[in-house]
Amino acid sequence: MVALSLVTGCALAWIPSAVHRPDRALGRPARAALSAAPARAGFGRMIEEVDQGTDFYKDRLCEEDECELPGADEFTVVILGDLHMDPRKLDDYAEGRDHILPVLQDAQQRGVGVGLVSLGDLGESKACEPPSAELFAGTSRCHQMAADYFGSFGVPYEVVGGNHDLEGIDEFGTDEENLEAFCRIHGKPTPHFVRQIADKTLLVGLTSTIFRKARYTSHEVSIDDAQLRWFAEFVASKPADEGWRVFVFTHAPPMGSGLRVLQENHVVNGCCWLNHSGGQNADPRTTRKFIEVVREHRCIKGWFSGHFHL
Repeated sequence: MVALSLVTGCALAWIPSAVHRPDRALGRPARAALSAAPARAGFGRMIEEVDQGTDFYKDRLCEEDECELPGADEFTVVILGDLHMDPRKLDDYAEGRDHILPVLQDAQQRGVGVGLVSLGDLGESKACEPPSAELFAGTSRCHQMAADYFGSFGVPYEVVGGNHDLEGIDEFGTDEENLEAFCRIHGKPTPHFVRQIADKTLLVGLTSTIFRKARYTSHEVSIDDAQLRWFAEFVASKPADEGWRVFVFTHAPPMGSGLRVLQENHVVNGCCWLNHSGGQNADPRTTRKFIEVVREHRCIKGWFSGHFHL
């Protein structure tokens, strides 16, 4: 049983069944059971005034005063899309969190594994702290605010970096300095992450590591060679025929996923898909590598991304 909560309306799920089963439509997009309106419209307002699963496990596992134990493969993950947090609008983010907390608490109280993953683009890419003209996105203050917010959900969290998360150009002189602050503030020993959320079930994330050094566009979501090598080797070590399930998280989707894109924004500017313009070395082979890994390894059961604000 997999329960996924998508928040802010910016997260998309790609279920790569067609890559493994050519008879199916490529990159069939899927939405999870819980969603909310985009942050800019006040994402605390729920799209539908219906039960959003806050008693899902209670209703399924419990009868009167007795509850069954959940399966070892069950888990609940909250997935946050492009938050673009603005320190002037924190009430909206708190309201959105309050809609999600009962879902997590229901799972926690029944012994189900829980977690939270942010898909990056944590701060607003504009001046949010008058009279300063400094962009808020990518700054230490931005990442600390986001870390505090994620921590307030009361569950372990992971985060991947998006194209705006190294945008602290006034505070940091290099991408390396900005990336070090991002990882340090969020408690990340490496830009990528792996977390076991249930029996033979892994959450894996990759982070964009270039902004100032981008060869073509600073808003390309660029996964460096070291992470890409690690990713390919890691999923190869988790064969599907041994029961492994891997769910991948990146800010942008891989080319070939078939998800809706913005032709007049991301596509024409070479920043639509992961390593769209070839990544750190402008090598088009790295653009294709992600879909090649998915085609080769059936353990990859889902791929979650943001970026498009759709």
